[in-house]
Amino acid sequence: MTTVEIGQALKRSEDFRLLTGKGKYVDDISLDGEARAVILRSPHAHARIVEIDRAAAAALDGVHLIVTGQDWLAEGFGPIPTRSAVNKNKDGSPLSEPPRHCLAIDRVRYVGEAVALIVADSEKIARDALELIDVTYEELPAVTDPRKALADGAPRIWDDIPNNLCVDFELGDEAATKAAFEAADHVISLDVENNRVTGVPIEPRGLVGTYDAETDTYLLYNSTQNVHAIRKTIAEDIFKISADKIHHIAPDVGGGFGAKNSVYPEPALVLYAAKQLQRPVKWIAERSESFLADTHGRNQSSKVQLALDSDGTFRALRTDTVGDIGAYCWTIGPFTPTGGSARTQGGPYAFETMYYSSRAVFTNTMPMDPYRGAGRPEGTYQIERIVEAAASQLGLDPVALRRKNLIPAEKLPMKSPMGLDIDSGNFPEVFERTLALSDRDGYSERVAASKAAGRARGFAIAPYLECTGGGPKEFAGIQFAADGTITLSVGSQGTGTGHETAMPQILSAKLGLPVEKIRYRQGDTDATPLGGGHGGSRCLEVGGGAVVRATEAVIDKAKAIAAHLLNSQADDISFADGQFSDAKTNQSTPMEEVVRASFETGRLPQDMEPGCLDSDAIFERGIISCPNGCHAAEVEVDPETGAVAVANYWIVDDFGTIINPLLADGQVMGGVAQGIGQALYEDAVYDEDTGQLLAGSLMDYALPRADLIPNMVIRYYEDAPTAKNPLGVKGAGEAGCCPAPPVIVNAILNALKPYGVTDLSMPVTSEKVWQAIHDAKP
Repeated sequence: MTTVEIGQALKRSEDFRLLTGKGKYVDDISLDGEARAVILRSPHAHARIVEIDRAAAAALDGVHLIVTGQDWLAEGFGPIPTRSAVNKNKDGSPLSEPPRHCLAIDRVRYVGEAVALIVADSEKIARDALELIDVTYEELPAVTDPRKALADGAPRIWDDIPNNLCVDFELGDEAATKAAFEAADHVISLDVENNRVTGVPIEPRGLVGTYDAETDTYLLYNSTQNVHAIRKTIAEDIFKISADKIHHIAPDVGGGFGAKNSVYPEPALVLYAAKQLQRPVKWIAERSESFLADTHGRNQSSKVQLALDSDGTFRALRTDTVGDIGAYCWTIGPFTPTGGSARTQGGPYAFETMYYSSRAVFTNTMPMDPYRGAGRPEGTYQIERIVEAAASQLGLDPVALRRKNLIPAEKLPMKSPMGLDIDSGNFPEVFERTLALSDRDGYSERVAASKAAGRARGFAIAPYLECTGGGPKEFAGIQFAADGTITLSVGSQGTGTGHETAMPQILSAKLGLPVEKIRYRQGDTDATPLGGGHGGSRCLEVGGGAVVRATEAVIDKAKAIAAHLLNSQADDISFADGQFSDAKTNQSTPMEEVVRASFETGRLPQDMEPGCLDSDAIFERGIISCPNGCHAAEVEVDPETGAVAVANYWIVDDFGTIINPLLADGQVMGGVAQGIGQALYEDAVYDEDTGQLLAGSLMDYALPRADLIPNMVIRYYEDAPTAKNPLGVKGAGEAGCCPAPPVIVNAILNALKPYGVTDLSMPVTSEKVWQAIHDAKP
């Protein structure tokens, strides 16, 4: 049996189970009498539903239930609400939020929108029935480009929402920024596109729902990232019942990336069907269905402007964005292209003033919701692309330009012009460490080697500053058993991300108890009274903080038992390294012995009962923390084919205290891989005329393969932990995908500088590179 420490590279305890097929995912759950559900989805981007003829489908043997939007409305169920932190326009008027029901009521507004639920004895029968449903549609004009959707005369997605505008947002000081631009020596402008992507978790979404008529309660197994919040919405807003009527469980979850954090129609539909049929109902998405019906991310068009003086000093930053949010507000509505992208504007650079404006726009596409980073990668892309453009246009060294403008360490703590509270860090030091790691002295030799092989090599560096998010409050509970085992229950949740290792590691380190004896519970509304789930890089920040607070409660109780065992006074007892000690008597006893004594009445103080060490705590974050770092990359470009290869990738990240470097490395690598995917391969493209999704399968939507991702050199800067939580952690889950897209794109542009190529849009495919080289030829 072993105790572990904070900072130890402890191997993941869950890996053996998950990698040997012993994991339990939603599709592994099969209940007696289970029926199967499928969803009939719209083939049109925009159409009026004239008639739904289900007679032939209903007559099929084995079909038990067909539900349409009108049926749903007749039940009196409520729409799914939006919970956006940005809910007002510049003028103070409310955002435009159309109703979102679980099934389309009278019109469909994107390809893949749910039109009807079919439940049958088997999936095959249900799919046969789906083909027999005859829906008469009256097609309507569609618009998929958010900039075109804003234009007068564009097709209206919602009759009562002019120009398809959800919200008109601003943050920063417009007047001061304007004045700074007028006084600056130079103004650099650049139009940048953040391409539409989707999460593509390895496990598609899935559900199993049951209903107990005797207790009038539901049980829902769901591949989700947030059991408490989603349960609350389904119960209180849709069904209009108490949340405790639904027991919501997320078993093993095979990835999420934000796409499983949303409130989708299918959970409520499955629970409704389970009640109607008095039998369990399962729904599992097909991969092609996931492309159509899982939320998408990014898709912002921005005009970025940088004001600077002749010596390279940054004066002001101004960004104007048009952000696509799809046909509905979905779960957090327009937050990503507005507040989510605004708060980290300017990154780690010193600016006198900044101004960010954004319009979130409805289109006839799958709605958007948080995708890993939710605005911070977009903000990083904007600042790093404009800084690189400024260096190029003014003939400045891009490394020196960045170095000159980084916020000095002595300026921290500070609030950025966008109101972001930056309490700790050392951006110049992290920048210099990254440069040193990237072997600049050997660069010319590598360039020569690439040239000899017929390829062009480019380098770029990208410091970044992001922030955490998600729910600010978290619960942790610790329960001891007489056999020495410990159950740790936490309301935050992993999706294959190592929480099953990290949280017990914190408990073991704080209490000095064997990590092997700790059983971890998550993703279960019966296990914790509240929980914020997984998202916003919050889990160690608030979940780990709650674990620390719970261990402190255990220690406080255990001191009384230790004092009793040592014939000492509780005030004389101290605790460190798993031992309770009395300095006056030089006696000590380990925590394990105190735990054993806590179950023996004869060894307890008179006012304590067996099992008295059980403790729980709620930690509430006051202010979000600010992960930061710097990434550098070298790429090789084949000018004959346009093919791009990422040759080297170097990372120095400041996540505050590193709980487990193996887990941190995994998060960084995954984030970088997704960032490279967006930069080079991924693009969720819709046909502009028909609104059909053209990248609707893994044959069309290009994901980065393992052989396309470079080996990464990763280091951590731990000299500036945050004081915003008990562990000093800053969050690591989304950092990698912030600097990766701009550092890759800028490195490609650096490689192509001799060819006269000055701009490329993501994804930077080989075709785009080849075409840009040929277009730039005189």
